[in-house]
Amino acid sequence: MSVTLGYAEPLDDDFDKEHLPSKIGGKPRWLDPTRPLSVDKVQCDECTNPMVLLMQLYAPEDEPAEAFHRMLYVFICRNGVCHKASAGRCMRVFRSQLPEDNSIYTAQESEAAGSCSDDEDDMSWSLAEQVRLASVCAVCGLSGSKACSKCHAQFYCSRAHQVADWDAGHRAQCGSTHPQMSKSAVYSRKLQHMMYPELVIVSEEEDASKLEASNADYDDDDDEGSDDDGEDNEGIKPEDMALVPVTGEKVEDSEVDVDRAFLLFQRRIQKNPDQVIRYTRSSGASEPLLVSDLGRPEAQADVPDCELCGAAREFEFQIMPQMLNYLSIDSADSTSVDWGTLLVYTCPKSCNGASGASAYASEVICRQNFSSQGIGEKFVRALHGDDSGITRQIESLRV
Repeated sequence: MSVTLGYAEPLDDDFDKEHLPSKIGGKPRWLDPTRPLSVDKVQCDECTNPMVLLMQLYAPEDEPAEAFHRMLYVFICRNGVCHKASAGRCMRVFRSQLPEDNSIYTAQESEAAGSCSDDEDDMSWSLAEQVRLASVCAVCGLSGSKACSKCHAQFYCSRAHQVADWDAGHRAQCGSTHPQMSKSAVYSRKLQHMMYPELVIVSEEEDASKLEASNADYDDDDDEGSDDDGEDNEGIKPEDMALVPVTGEKVEDSEVDVDRAFLLFQRRIQKNPDQVIRYTRSSGASEPLLVSDLGRPEAQADVPDCELCGAAREFEFQIMPQMLNYLSIDSADSTSVDWGTLLVYTCPKSCNGASGASAYASEVICRQNFSSQGIGEKFVRALHGDDSGITRQIESLRV
């Protein structure tokens, strides 16, 4: 099964020109900027405040034709307390798509492409001249259905965001026609806490040969050190079971409180520890890399069939815990947003509901947490090189 890994990187100078980006945070870049998503679709069921963009992923498909351009948007509530509830109450996923022949985009050959190139990867897309952008919220980028009653030039998705913008600086610049009264750096910084930091997502294929070589090495070592007790460890060495690579120290307390799924999860991502997403839809029906044996999503109960066409939804991609490192979240705060992994399931047919009157089809997101023994916090520290005394030599665990 081929897996495409996504990594977070700073924005470059050309990012503002990109209409179809995969990215973390910031305001959404709408696939159809004439029809932004309305706030009622992403109100948190717990606190009723608007959710904000966690990430968007450009994931076009060859079939059906209506999904030639295809974007997935993930929204979450910034209030960590709301995440004590089920994922469906504080998280949302929407799919938007357009056929190749549409009124929004025109194709242009990339400057780097040869004159005879017909590769879609060598094409860039720009907004058609006739496109008129819809008004969007000055704070979060959702549909701006409310206007400032004084200047009528600033738009908002909700009363909450209008108040936030007014307090951040719009009060001083409202109605001003002077260039120096445009949104200042201080004004912008005061609104930054409303959104997650914006970064671009770049992708590369997971190196299968590296994984196979690693598994072979583990299997050889297991054969050499076999206890002949008939138990199958599937190539997991004691040092793989540690929360970070073992440094050779001997730890008296070798009792371990992790499950098999977590050990497999840890070993897999150690090869590419900075990955923020794992995408597998292109390889057909696939399974996510789970962080625990507990809380596995179940068909129908957790992943209902597509409401538009009735097809059984399939796993498409997952958001890794490493993404939390880029969100300016206080990991020491027990009420902050947290997850082990977020699993996104979508309609395998990319049915045409997302390009109909609503422009957005709702999909499913499931959350898996790390074990209650605190593996999540330890794991994040380990990724940053902070041993903190958690490295363990595990001699007795059999999985």
